[in-house]
Amino acid sequence: MDPLPADIHQTCETRSARGVFETRVVANESICREHYRLTLAVDEFPLAHPGQFVQIMCTDFSDAGWTGGAFIRRPFSIGGLRRRAGNGISPPTRRGRPASSTVELDILHRAIGIGTCWLASLRPGDAVNILGPLGQAFPMPAAGGPPALLVGGGIGLPPLIWLAETLREAGVPAIAFCGARSADLLPLTRDPAVACRPDEPTLSCREFAGSGVPVLVATDDGSLGAHGLVPDVFADYVDRRRERFAGATVYTCGPERMMRAVAEVCRRRNLSCQVCLERMMACGMGTCQSCVVRIRDGSAPDGWRYRLCCTDGPVFDARDVIWE
Repeated sequence: MDPLPADIHQTCETRSARGVFETRVVANESICREHYRLTLAVDEFPLAHPGQFVQIMCTDFSDAGWTGGAFIRRPFSIGGLRRRAGNGISPPTRRGRPASSTVELDILHRAIGIGTCWLASLRPGDAVNILGPLGQAFPMPAAGGPPALLVGGGIGLPPLIWLAETLREAGVPAIAFCGARSADLLPLTRDPAVACRPDEPTLSCREFAGSGVPVLVATDDGSLGAHGLVPDVFADYVDRRRERFAGATVYTCGPERMMRAVAEVCRRRNLSCQVCLERMMACGMGTCQSCVVRIRDGSAPDGWRYRLCCTDGPVFDARDVIWE
């Protein structure tokens, strides 16, 4: 696959293309057990692409200083971005000034820690401070080729949801494979009128159906869709349709063990695979050097070198990643 276009690299790497923004909560909906879709509104936001992320300040401040939440920002993939005219959102009740909205961002989060539990407590009108957009985006396949294949697990689905929309706009068909431990932990909205089949993708999940992308769901316990791990379900589906998917590009995001398995499936079948990795990121801009990834590099003395997930990634070619 060709590398990222020069204009995308420029967008991601130019310092002036990111900033700190005071956003306002539009909605914070419970999707399934422990999972929420947070929609934030902001007056202006730089050009961004699927695969990029924001760093969210998950805390309250007052005149007395910190009053609860997380001390450092938390990274979250952008799960959707819409640019529109002002919509009359009420002024924030936490920090920030009232203004009409022109950009909305979707953030999917799972309330399991201090920062995400703080996010789960947010209500419409609350203010949230974000830094972004950060990182490198997914490279886009050329139109006219085989369908793109999106493989996600759990909280790794947001960048793939946005990617599905972007692929549709580019005229590239796609199929999604979405995994979760059980049906009640699948962070997607199911359409009760459409069957969720164990053997064929259907338009049963509204987040992907809106982009015309069918989904094959896999659950570890068999409570929804196919019974099994999503890399295995994905591999079986592709093997039964080898000619159709020859030369396809695979995009994956989710638990690292899942992505490693997907990368191996792609290696054995000579499929290009782009992985969106996750690391602990204190700054998101390469300053703290805390989010290293071992990447193959033939010019390095040992054949590999460290790269930073926040600035060199989070999207990497799976063939370059040295999995721990």
